[in-house]
Amino acid sequence: MIFRDCLSWGGVFLTKVELLDPPGVLPGYLSQLPLVHAMYEKPLELTTKVTVITGENGSGKSTLIEAIAIGMRINPAGGSRHAYFDRTEEIASPLHHSLKLVRSKNPRDAFFIRGETMFNTASYYESLGEGALTDLHQMSHGESIFAVINRRFHTGGLFILDEPEAGLSMLRQVELLGKLTNLARDGAQVIMATHSPILLGIPGAAIVAITDDGFEHIDFERAEPLQAAREFVDDPRGVAQFLIGEDGAVQ
Repeated sequence: MIFRDCLSWGGVFLTKVELLDPPGVLPGYLSQLPLVHAMYEKPLELTTKVTVITGENGSGKSTLIEAIAIGMRINPAGGSRHAYFDRTEEIASPLHHSLKLVRSKNPRDAFFIRGETMFNTASYYESLGEGALTDLHQMSHGESIFAVINRRFHTGGLFILDEPEAGLSMLRQVELLGKLTNLARDGAQVIMATHSPILLGIPGAAIVAITDDGFEHIDFERAEPLQAAREFVDDPRGVAQFLIGEDGAVQ
């Protein structure tokens, strides 16, 4: 099975994410995140070309992805290191101020796909009037994600994605799995947050699950999105009846 193949890519650009400040001094909800407390005790090691971060809503995975992107000097609203739009403190949490990113070397290029600000990203590149990404507003959300990956992702860069499955059919998610796998095999590094059991199956990827206890590296078979998807596919009627009650069928 493709999901059980374990490929060793080596040579990652970003190798470690450390939290420098005690969680108690961080503002607001950050001080309460189990992820933050766990990272203060043990840095997050990135040992493979693809790291996939998963966890429930509110667990902090997107906050971490965003902080890593900013720490790598990428525009916080999405785009490249040279994109200048929405570069304000309001769009991001202050977590990046407390992170230390350890690199083996700097990537020659980097890009951040952030689903919730994809419209703004498309508007920015359209405003430039030239380049490979000026037509994103003429596409659906899913098509624009694929356009960015096809035109801007390459073998020598670091690419960060926050829940790219939004707007993608299952077949397109499988296609995205293939594209990201091939990029990584050829030298790119990918860091991605996702709920998709398909994207969690990138061969050779390190899966980091964010839980109420912090974070842990897990095997694909233990990933909660996969277990939930299997449970539903195995007994969709039973799962629906459990959730809505025996008398909850649509008449």
